[in-house]
Amino acid sequence: MKKFSKLHRQIFAITTTLALITIVIISVSIASLLYTQGIDNAESVLRNKNRSVTTLIDGYVAPLRKAVEYTGSSASGVDHSRFREQETQEKILSLFEVLQNTIPNIHYIFSGYENGGLLINDYTPPVGFNAVIRPWYQAAITSHPLISDGIPYQDINSKKWLVSFGKTLLDADNNIVGVISIDAGMDAIVKALAIRDEKYPTIYNFVMDTEGKILIHPNETLPDTLHQEIFSHIPERMNASGNLSYNDGDQKKLAHFNRIDELGWIVVTEVDLADIRQPIIESITSTLLIIVIGSLFTTWLMSFVLSRHLILPLKKLQNRVQEITEGKDELDKYVFPNNEIGQISEAIEKLTEKALIQKNIELKDTNALLSTISHTDQLTSIANRRKMMEVLHAEVSRFQRKHRPFSALMFDIDHFKRVNDTFGHEVGDQVLIELAQVVKATVRNTDTLGRWGGEEFVIVCPNTDQRMALNIAEDVFSAIRSHTFPLQIKVTVSLGLSEFSAEHSSESILVEIDQKMYRAKQAGRNQIQT
Repeated sequence: MKKFSKLHRQIFAITTTLALITIVIISVSIASLLYTQGIDNAESVLRNKNRSVTTLIDGYVAPLRKAVEYTGSSASGVDHSRFREQETQEKILSLFEVLQNTIPNIHYIFSGYENGGLLINDYTPPVGFNAVIRPWYQAAITSHPLISDGIPYQDINSKKWLVSFGKTLLDADNNIVGVISIDAGMDAIVKALAIRDEKYPTIYNFVMDTEGKILIHPNETLPDTLHQEIFSHIPERMNASGNLSYNDGDQKKLAHFNRIDELGWIVVTEVDLADIRQPIIESITSTLLIIVIGSLFTTWLMSFVLSRHLILPLKKLQNRVQEITEGKDELDKYVFPNNEIGQISEAIEKLTEKALIQKNIELKDTNALLSTISHTDQLTSIANRRKMMEVLHAEVSRFQRKHRPFSALMFDIDHFKRVNDTFGHEVGDQVLIELAQVVKATVRNTDTLGRWGGEEFVIVCPNTDQRMALNIAEDVFSAIRSHTFPLQIKVTVSLGLSEFSAEHSSESILVEIDQKMYRAKQAGRNQIQT
């Protein structure tokens, strides 16, 4: 057993070290995951509570706004332009009474007119009262032709919080003759805002306007105050709702907001971040404690089992490998770990290193040769059709990701069959080879030239629009025209080109340039079609 004591210690040290590293990595990952999940859960709670309050407000306010809309429309059967007539005034007051009896949330319903007069049940305006200068009247005028934003205020007598909605009244010529307004109690809204959460006791709801002024809040000391800390973090109006975090004094807050554009209100639900972190930290601590204890116990058990069940078999394997390797050529010396596993490694490496290195070299050379063969045209030594398709797909992908332009060109040797028939296929092959080399030397290093098949060639030009592609095509024509081919054969080509666009695909761009190439042939050959 003494023989194996060093290996035993090494196994124990390695497994323990790996276990500690694994524990750290897992602990950090789990802590991060639990923290993220905890924040996500809290945001979900905030979002659901906020939506609940927002839905309640929408449902509470919707019949009030419909009542305002109905009362001011011709559907109500009242012509408000005749508000000075006693009969009309009686109809208006009767309509007000019906609405108050129908919609229990209505606290007051009244209408003011351009002459300063006021129509309201069970209330006599004081001497000198002028409806036109009242805030509810002016708000409706400002919001014309829409219903005014909900304007909260505190009733002088009952001290209850009410919200006012108003809309302009029009005559037959669409001239403003007055304003209809409904005031509703907000007890139900305030109660909904005041509902607490058992898991997060510091959750708080309130309503503010688009300028950051708090309108409705369970805390009576806060309405009619500004809340700039949160307002400065709320995104532009394009965001109807969302999550945000901010500092409110010494407290870090997490919040969710919802806009009610019809009212000009922003419903906010906030919570102290410390209130969220406490249960998360407790969950992380208990989870990590279990992981650490379980991991250490498993590691120690594995170390014991490995030491008992691996050392003896490894020793036998070592002796056997040494017998097999005796008499072999010596390899370059290498310093192995000073234990049985190191000796086994040295013996195995003596057998395999040379063969493995040689195989790797052969495999690398073979792979390189296969890659070249699979992507190269055997006659012209330029890219083959398969390689050109890979290049084209790569450019299409780059266009879709980065919107970088590219163009594709296809050309065909005019009357190439005559060359083969007249001079033979060997001369024809030499023409193809020289033409490929001429064009390859003419195009840019970034362009890819490939043989598409027979006497057809394709050029893919990255970062190239149609104007630049036409210049490249003209250079190709000029180079071919000025080159002296075998037996003084005059070689011309017909070429089609297109710039790739969002409407194209890999297949459609090829079809398009092929069609243009054939149009060039039909138009007389030796020309470019764009």
